[in-house]
Amino acid sequence: MLPYPLPSTSIAMLLADARLPSGGHAHSAGVEPALRAGMDPAQIPALLHTRAWTGSLVDAGTAVVARHLALTADADALTAAETAWAARTPSPAQRDAARVLGRGLLRLGTHLWPESHPLASLGRRPTPAPRAVVLGVIAAEAGMDPLDLCRTVVYDDAASAAAAVLKLEPGDPAAASVWVAHTCAAVDDALRPISELTDPRDIPVAGAPESEQWAESHALLTQRLFRA
Repeated sequence: MLPYPLPSTSIAMLLADARLPSGGHAHSAGVEPALRAGMDPAQIPALLHTRAWTGSLVDAGTAVVARHLALTADADALTAAETAWAARTPSPAQRDAARVLGRGLLRLGTHLWPESHPLASLGRRPTPAPRAVVLGVIAAEAGMDPLDLCRTVVYDDAASAAAAVLKLEPGDPAAASVWVAHTCAAVDDALRPISELTDPRDIPVAGAPESEQWAESHALLTQRLFRA
């Protein structure tokens, strides 16, 4: 349990740390599915941008709304945010991957905030909550600023993808860091209005059908480095 409150930026850095024991190292944020499907590695920066403008914004909006509901409503209200997220994440493989990440984050969250009723409520569900919902509840418990939360979601996706690239298509780590910086900068202006969301119906609707198909095909492979 945290002995004292941490600043919002410190919580953001904690959650975005690739060494976090939540299982994120086993996920490539869609990079391995894309490469296994035949995408040219030269298109990886474009893939990161596409993910940022689609799935990352959906997750950011979901996390912000979940944060709001955890602070202002009964824990059962989080179901509305999760339902809205699922409707905007049509790929079963991507939903499953998000729930695995959510389970790891929930385990971490319950260690840091063992007296949290919203986190305990998520832990009692038969189906794990997705990463975005768990992040939102953690943000509520930590007093995390909603804009910091949005930026954490986008950065985490981009950084996970970049880290996976270095294993799948080894290259200059500095170049991968540049991709992450450019990706985060490209969507930053869009995050402020998302950080103000309170209604699940207002969560962004944005999809990438080709990436969704790649995820479904990847889930059937018997040999792969990453879960998704």
